[in-house]
Amino acid sequence: AVFSDAGALSTVLDRPIGLTGQDWKLLLIAASRGGHWKVCLGTLPFIRPYVKETHPMYARESSVSSISGVGPSRPSLERLNRKYERIARALTAAILCFEVRGQYAWAIRAIDDWIEWSGRRPRKEAVASACRALAKRYRGQEVLTMVTKVVNIPAVSESDGVDDDLEVSDYTYEKAVYTESINALHKSGLYEEADQLYAAGVSNGHLSWAVVQSVTDKKRLRLDLHGMSAAVAHSAVRVSLQKEIMESSSQSSSDDNITWDRDVMIITGRGRRSGERFRPVLRPEVQRMLTEEFYPPLGSSSMPGNMGAILVLGKDIEAWLQHQRQQKGECLLFVADVLRDISSGNRLEKALRSSGNRLEKALIMKFESERTTGAAENDDKDQNV
Repeated sequence: AVFSDAGALSTVLDRPIGLTGQDWKLLLIAASRGGHWKVCLGTLPFIRPYVKETHPMYARESSVSSISGVGPSRPSLERLNRKYERIARALTAAILCFEVRGQYAWAIRAIDDWIEWSGRRPRKEAVASACRALAKRYRGQEVLTMVTKVVNIPAVSESDGVDDDLEVSDYTYEKAVYTESINALHKSGLYEEADQLYAAGVSNGHLSWAVVQSVTDKKRLRLDLHGMSAAVAHSAVRVSLQKEIMESSSQSSSDDNITWDRDVMIITGRGRRSGERFRPVLRPEVQRMLTEEFYPPLGSSSMPGNMGAILVLGKDIEAWLQHQRQQKGECLLFVADVLRDISSGNRLEKALRSSGNRLEKALIMKFESERTTGAAENDDKDQNV
């Protein structure tokens, strides 16, 4: 009777009785710190009613009801925002626990439930954690899908888009999500997905485009990497070079006629904002990328009188393009040879002939073995007689 009464009361109130939202929040945080992902998973359904109470639609309904004087009074949007921020810490803790324990599927489910229950976009720390969990399992396309879904959710208030404790005023919610997601993809070696995410961030206006147009020096391509993380800088250099090369190819009749005669100046900064003052972080990372991720390696040198920039000669880029064209030609010749063998039936004939030869050899070896065994048995019988 006690349980049935409790269930009826819970149905009427549309929330569980016994523990409060604060209790469930503390339970989630404690389970996350202890690494008990199953406890976090089992607690999420109980915290759901408290998350749904912070949905912005209730604040909009409250304004209507307060004006008309009909129905109970509801909290204001500011009050719901404060309540949401408190309970969002518990949801973030659960997703962090899923990341540590490698439960990427439950991290995705928690993000989707978060959006459905609250009608808001999750905290950027939670999204970054889910992206890291996915990137560790090399699920780059799912990272792209999640980031696209999250950044398209409109901000309920200005506090949801920008954190008050951030020192940099232009570090918005969208920029933080894009940056952390690219960092996760880059760390797992998913460079193509990282480049796609950088291109999407630039097209949506959330990330800065690296190419800087110079009026005085049009013979040199300038790439400005100020304010970027190492991973975002990597993607910026790759995407910028690819875009400029594609624009050059669109002006030529064929890919074989593509030429590159411009030097590339990459502005990395002097490291004034790095952890150790005047010890640059981007400069060595970009130089390592140019030598390790490009073949033939792209050499770089310091700009005279400017220690915050490096220069890549146009002839090195031209040599790299020439190698790419050669590799593309060899690949096309190999594919054409394979298609020719398949269409003419030569490859199938070779496969049947080789399999027939192996079968014939196996039968001969079996016959020889049986004949040797039979001769030995006959010798034994003659000796016994």
